[in-house]
Amino acid sequence: MYTRRLLPQRDEPVEAGKPIQGTWTSPFEKVDLLAVDRPYRILFPAWILDFRLKEWQAFTVQDDHILMEVIIANMKFFCFAEVVFFNKQSKEKMHVFKTRPFSAWRMPQSLNNAVIDQACGGFSFCIHNCFVSRKVTLKLSIDSAIERPLFRADFVFDLDLKKSTPLAVNLFIAENRSMYILKNFSGIEGNIIWGDSAMTLHEESAGGLFRDCKGFIPYHSNYINCRAFGFDAGGRRFGFSLGENIARKLNVNNENALWLDGTLTPLPPVRITGAEHGEFVIQDIEGMVDLNFKLTEDTNTPLDLLFISMERSCSIGLFNGMVMTQKGEKLTVRNVMGILENFKFKL
Repeated sequence: MYTRRLLPQRDEPVEAGKPIQGTWTSPFEKVDLLAVDRPYRILFPAWILDFRLKEWQAFTVQDDHILMEVIIANMKFFCFAEVVFFNKQSKEKMHVFKTRPFSAWRMPQSLNNAVIDQACGGFSFCIHNCFVSRKVTLKLSIDSAIERPLFRADFVFDLDLKKSTPLAVNLFIAENRSMYILKNFSGIEGNIIWGDSAMTLHEESAGGLFRDCKGFIPYHSNYINCRAFGFDAGGRRFGFSLGENIARKLNVNNENALWLDGTLTPLPPVRITGAEHGEFVIQDIEGMVDLNFKLTEDTNTPLDLLFISMERSCSIGLFNGMVMTQKGEKLTVRNVMGILENFKFKL
């Protein structure tokens, strides 16, 4: 069975000007990948290095009634905020995508009491990262328009380490360039107002996946990731997040993880294949991941600006199959709704 070395807690994933590759089970105090000495062989000025570093925070929220995906990103050439909201009962969907030129907002280097608060023409968001109290708060406000009603949301992610173990990785893209990813799956509480409807999410029935990402992403790159949340036959809460990216030595360290009642299982590298008739296969070579994804709803966001472009598809669908825990238990996944994200860059 696949195993991975888990490193002891440290303050940051950079030491003596060099990035450190590894997997940790606690968040870093600070992540400053610009502290690396000469990420490229050519000695670029600081402003070019800053432009090459892409960063984003993302949130997936789900219970029996709704599925929601939020990403707030700084691509340096532009910033964007995207919200996909799906009502499982009525099958109604909302998609909002907003952009701003250059670094209209900056992502924090530390998650200890950091706030991102922005308004973008009828759309506003506020993220409060407070890992001191093990909470992340997300607030959204989207004004009504011809194609959508008023939307308000307020979520609190409970990231208490006693309840759920995070996964933090720093993956090598090149010798001196890396991609940092922090993930934690948790219970969530919150409120949603959508038009005339009001919904309350409770921790015992709702789950959320928080992701904090930074990296020296190559000019041409493709990042595909899938994630879902549910309860097994015994009523235990589980969530998984599986990705395929361009990092090196993925068998040693990668971003793939399963949480079962808060217990973390680092998973091996996976291949995500298919796409014919909206069906995907997610498998590894260790026999720990064997999933199928059937697309039911799709959202595509293309952005093309001369020499830079981005295309992000956020597909909603059903997962079926099996994921194995580190103790060898096969967790059955049956018609669990989740998301498959395909993120293509030319930035």
